[in-house]
Amino acid sequence: MKFIRFGLAGWIGLFLLFSIPTTVFAQETDSGEEEKVYRLDKVIVRDHPLKEESMVVTPQATIINVDEFKKAGKVETVQDILSEALGISVLSSSVTPAQNEGVYIRGMDQSRYQVFMDGRPIRLHGSHGYFKMDWTTLPLDIIETVEVVRGSHSLLFPFAMGGAVNLITRKGEKTDEARPHGSVQTNFGAYGAQSYSASASGGIDNAIGYSLAAAHREGDGYLRGNDYDTDNVNGRLTLYLPTEGSITYGVDHVDTITGYAVINDPDDPNSNYDPDYPVVRASEVDTFSHDYEGTCYDGGKNQWEKTVNDQSLLFEQPLPVGELRSQIYKQLSKRDRYRHNANGSDSSNYKEEYTHGASLDYLNINVLDSHYFSLGGDYRDQGTPNNKDFYSITALYVQDVWDITPDTALTFGTRWYQFESDSYEFGNTSQPTRRVEREWCPKARLDYNWDDSLSLYASVSREMRMP
Repeated sequence: MKFIRFGLAGWIGLFLLFSIPTTVFAQETDSGEEEKVYRLDKVIVRDHPLKEESMVVTPQATIINVDEFKKAGKVETVQDILSEALGISVLSSSVTPAQNEGVYIRGMDQSRYQVFMDGRPIRLHGSHGYFKMDWTTLPLDIIETVEVVRGSHSLLFPFAMGGAVNLITRKGEKTDEARPHGSVQTNFGAYGAQSYSASASGGIDNAIGYSLAAAHREGDGYLRGNDYDTDNVNGRLTLYLPTEGSITYGVDHVDTITGYAVINDPDDPNSNYDPDYPVVRASEVDTFSHDYEGTCYDGGKNQWEKTVNDQSLLFEQPLPVGELRSQIYKQLSKRDRYRHNANGSDSSNYKEEYTHGASLDYLNINVLDSHYFSLGGDYRDQGTPNNKDFYSITALYVQDVWDITPDTALTFGTRWYQFESDSYEFGNTSQPTRRVEREWCPKARLDYNWDDSLSLYASVSREMRMP
């Protein structure tokens, strides 16, 4: 951990030394060029058409341009962005970024919606059933656009019972300008908060694009013991094809440590009460949100440690009709949870999680007037490095967006799932078996634009929830 921190500081120092000019990249457009219409149901990942707009809200989704997004206070995490999105509530118990922060879409918690990066799932990895999204492993440094789908109507996102959050990363630039665009930022805040980040993006000879980012963030926190220390390195390398398509290789590394807020109660002798910090009583801790780590005591190791290594290869190819998109990905994460108990004992929980998968989508097929078809499928294995296919998941879908009138659209289709997992025969744990479940999940949504300020919709859907 210390070695990684030093390495990041060194790279950021070199970045400053060479004084790469700081610029804000904005996509320039000809005023006579036809304006794109952003229809989330017809696309997953492509160059976003927000241009200089910071946010666009449609009846189905909210799309946020990270570069143009501004709000009062700091903007360093995905939660800072999501807190301003329509239909999303972000609940935090302290100023420290935490893996157990509550992010709700229309009141539904993280067990009811899914989180994606460039269309691939980044929640529910491995086989240990930890349903919460660890937001501390999602740095904002390489994110270009945030898409929030409210509701379960879109068939493009698997297991999205209550909605989906799709984070689109920077892929570099198709340009022959040799000099990259870059930035270096340093921020300081209350309770010892400090962050250092550097990023650069550019292209080579209109054939290769790249985007690189590195950051270090730390702070002491408001509550006792609630400090944090996070490092991340992210990169994207894009090869632009003669066919107007592209192949992007992505790598993400995150190393994070978050201290658990300890009990600090003047009436509890086990807490070694410190009057310099706010009072935290064991009887008032929400153990559902914070698990058993919510009742840690001073005197031992109380923290969450997690390392994530993520790799992906994304292929995108426009066709005369529609767009072809394929992706393969792999993630290995390691997490340790430490807790010092009231009786003086120590607890720990170590897990390794492994996921790999692939997807293929044919999107936006306009072969019939007013109909835009999308179809595809994905497969992934989830488990541990020693048992990589503890879960195996296959999913296929077909969707049609039918523009009935200029103001009325019907989105409908279905998903088919096959879910397999290691298990045991009922009533006989000595007899291993393979559990298999299959489900059809049809969905439909009707939208009507009453006028520029009012939209009406009705939807019905069925979705499968993973264990």
